[in-house]
Amino acid sequence: MTALVPFFTVIMATWGRERHILPSITSVLQQDFPDFELIVVGDACTDQTEAVVTGITDLRVRWLNLTTRCGSQSAPNNAGIAAARGKVIAYLGHDDIWEPTHLQHLARCFLAGGPTDFVVSGLINHLPGGLSGSAVMGLFTDDSARGRNFFPPSSFAHRKDVTDRIGPWGMPMDLRAPVDADLLLRANAADLRFVSTGVVTVHKFSSADRYLSYVEHRSDEQSEMLATMTAPDHAARVAAIVDQARRLGRFMQHNLLRYDLCVPGEIARINARRRGLLRPKVQPLEKGVTLHQRREDCALDWRVRPLFGIRLHTRNPRPRLLLPFAGAGAARMGFRAIHPDRSALLVIEMRCNDESLTTRPARLRRSIWGWSADYETVIPVNSGRASVIEFRLSQAQRAKFGIGRFQIGFGIGKLWLKPKAP
Repeated sequence: MTALVPFFTVIMATWGRERHILPSITSVLQQDFPDFELIVVGDACTDQTEAVVTGITDLRVRWLNLTTRCGSQSAPNNAGIAAARGKVIAYLGHDDIWEPTHLQHLARCFLAGGPTDFVVSGLINHLPGGLSGSAVMGLFTDDSARGRNFFPPSSFAHRKDVTDRIGPWGMPMDLRAPVDADLLLRANAADLRFVSTGVVTVHKFSSADRYLSYVEHRSDEQSEMLATMTAPDHAARVAAIVDQARRLGRFMQHNLLRYDLCVPGEIARINARRRGLLRPKVQPLEKGVTLHQRREDCALDWRVRPLFGIRLHTRNPRPRLLLPFAGAGAARMGFRAIHPDRSALLVIEMRCNDESLTTRPARLRRSIWGWSADYETVIPVNSGRASVIEFRLSQAQRAKFGIGRFQIGFGIGKLWLKPKAP
């Protein structure tokens, strides 16, 4: 059992993660610095997350659940601070992972003396699908970084009285800035002191970079990170990512911006749409329905604007599409796909509701895109919630042809669904 007054209170705001929260919690419980409590705060959770958290036998773990949903980490963070017994507040996103030395490095800086209010650790913001070009944040030597650079909450800790001095976490729909940037901006305005550990100890898997991440929660990247942290070459891999970030201009380049021109709540709504929190209402799949590609911010999966009815793939090798329909058992799905290379359309691998699917073209022909193909397959559908189609693109399908912004690769046109006859 931890002390009555632990050094750290770790706050983990959550909603909808259920068993997928376990890798993040595990990364806290594996800390070399054991003097902490972990408060997991549900944002009015109604799923199985409470059962998952309360099933953990470590007495340092507590569960709180709000009665009213905030739709952000703000209200859970404020509730966690109010319930905290620790001297220092640390945060961990429910889909992020800490190295075992994270709290140890934070404590070292707080105990070094001096008027330190915030300690920030190095963080790698991993891109989805193992893409290269991850950003690195939180590594600085100049205190002026506090007014210039953005640090995700999973990377920083602050003395408990900080929110007494600058105010609590703000509500997303009241703010022009994101809630975490707003906290940092107020800390800078109050001239609070920031120190960096100088070491990367945080691995972030941003849900805003992962299209529809709140429609279909996953934890494979987090589980893989927990496993790779024990490998002998892990430190060398981290160093290589930092070096690459420096070369690509992705090192300490996430800056605090001016948000004066933003409408309050605008950024929160943009990120909510990316995550799938704001989406069309689920409709029963009673008859056939055709879905046309429309303008939408799909993070790293697809271009925002379809081109002549085709939604073009951008970077994520596993791009997703939302199917906002519910049915019983299965449905027939058809779609059109394009690619400049004919061989890239011969087989398409997909995943839907934990089932792997393979489909081949019923019709393959030349088109203005190079080649166009029509596909038809049977997919599983949920009885009461939306489904997500995830394309598992091969290296050939990810290849693009053209110059600069006019490069074209894999693309999806209209898609149709109809109930499968029993």
